Amino acid sequence: MFKEDKFITGFICGLLAPLVGFYIYFLALFRELGIDGFYNQLASTNRLAAVISLSLLANLALFFIFDKYSRLRSQQGVIAATFLYGFYVVYLKVF
Repeated sequence: MFKEDKFITGFICGLLAPLVGFYIYFLALFRELGIDGFYNQLASTNRLAAVISLSLLANLALFFIFDKYSRLRSQQGVIAATFLYGFYVVYLKVF
């Protein structure tokens, strides 16, 4: 499935997986709003950080997939991307 064990592969996958998780959350619960209205509603009600945190569960699945195939460098990339999202969530909660 994943033939190359590179940090950048895990990092890019780690950045994209939460976006897919965010989109799935949108489709499951708020399809009628449209993506712009959904984002604006989350931002105005201060729930954006919580939804981003929830969408990071996609990185957990990705981490274990890389673990199954013994892709250590890719796992490190996923962790780095998760920390990047984590810093953004802290920023949203503090400011």
